[in-house]
Amino acid sequence: MAGSKNRRYSDRAIAASRHQISRLAFGLALLLIAVTSLSLVFIGFVASNASDEQALLNERRLFNSTITHHQDLFVRQMLNVARKDETVIRIVQNFYHDYAREVLGKLSTENKHDRSFLVSDLDLVVAESFGDYTHLTRQPTSDTPVLIDFINGARSIYDRNRTRVPGGFNYRSMADLPKEDLATVGFAMIDGRPAMIGAMPILPAKTTVLLPDGGPFVMVSARFLGAEFLSEINSQLNFQELRFDTMLRTGRGGPTHVVRDSGDTPIGSFVWVSETQNNTIWDTVIPIIVVLSLALAVLAFWIAWRIGKLTVSLQASEQQNRYLALHDTLSGLGNRLQFNRVLATSVAELPSKPFAVIHCDLDKFKAVNDTYGHAAGDAVIKAVAARMTSVIGRSGFVSRMGGDEFVILLRDRLDRKSLKELSHDLITTISEPIDLPNGVSADIGISVGIALAPEHGTEGEELMTAADNALYCSKEAGRGRMCFADEKHLVADAQNTQDDGDDNEDSAACA
Repeated sequence: MAGSKNRRYSDRAIAASRHQISRLAFGLALLLIAVTSLSLVFIGFVASNASDEQALLNERRLFNSTITHHQDLFVRQMLNVARKDETVIRIVQNFYHDYAREVLGKLSTENKHDRSFLVSDLDLVVAESFGDYTHLTRQPTSDTPVLIDFINGARSIYDRNRTRVPGGFNYRSMADLPKEDLATVGFAMIDGRPAMIGAMPILPAKTTVLLPDGGPFVMVSARFLGAEFLSEINSQLNFQELRFDTMLRTGRGGPTHVVRDSGDTPIGSFVWVSETQNNTIWDTVIPIIVVLSLALAVLAFWIAWRIGKLTVSLQASEQQNRYLALHDTLSGLGNRLQFNRVLATSVAELPSKPFAVIHCDLDKFKAVNDTYGHAAGDAVIKAVAARMTSVIGRSGFVSRMGGDEFVILLRDRLDRKSLKELSHDLITTISEPIDLPNGVSADIGISVGIALAPEHGTEGEELMTAADNALYCSKEAGRGRMCFADEKHLVADAQNTQDDGDDNEDSAACA
């Protein structure tokens, strides 16, 4: 009897164990199904998003290319009229009313331009067209302020490209000129409607026709961004529901291309329905998978979100710390630590790769701090850093060692003539007035000392000492000068040269 009971208890234990194993196996199976489902969701989600983003990017690139193409076409249409000898003779040299009507009428009838203007060198609109009708007038451009930026842009183009020839002026060849040197093209509101506007100077086609002295006559033309224009560009795009919306409904209604005027003020946007907006497969698939694996999905996404957040935070912190360790926080230039690393690397590459160490110190900087305060001094340091970076460009490494002390490691243009020219560029650029936050300007200078590697040393400390001594030579010679390390013993001669007004570069240590 007892044996029977023990067997029953044993059977029950075995059954319970089996049920437990089954539950574990079933749980593992469910877990595998959930993980697999989640992986498929994740892969599908990433692939779908990547596909959608790429499709949107391609649509935007296509749209930008099409707009650029139509702007180029717009410029060519104007160029066919504005760059003609007859136009110069009958508009610029002598203004013929009938010819003005003919020119503007051609833009309207042949090229579908909605509004066109002729602007004289006296800033007067002498003719304007409204579709097929041309009106002769003499109203100042200030009456149509939207055109002023375009007109000024066309005049700047004219001034850049005009050339003097015997008897007057002509214009350099347009064969290699980009669109930006032919016309000013953009968008603006005109007559209360958004339009593409272009302006270009009237020019001769041959060098035998001369332009008078003074400013140019400018032709301005506009096309409204209406149904006809949209139909033309959409014949290349084949976008769904392409329209121009002046309401600027950002974030809804499909992808957009915002249009801004010359003052960078949005005047509206092109809007269309992207092909990606028609994809609704995830509306059916995602709910089913989410229901089957909701618990695991929530947990996995929560863990992934936490890990991702911590990783991003750590990466950002590490990147910031690395940047702060190697850069001067005020000027944004490399600091002493980074410069020492660059210098050590450059020294290791000697003598196959020579370089120059340029030690710079600001003149009259203390007076700025004492007179206008440390905020003004900070503004001066930032301005000097920007100007130095602009002058040196990619040919060297600019660093701030502290205070008003800067050091440059230069790898190009290492002959003495080029170094003198570069130093003079630095001195001239830094010496220009610097606007301060309180409305005044600071006048400072800079002194420069140069050591050449390996000529003046093959070790970092040796080169820095040589450059520092050369800087001291510049300071002693009267500031606002440059000196090479092997010329510092000629300071007295340099000072005498300055007093005598001798321009011979070979006889002076500091220039």
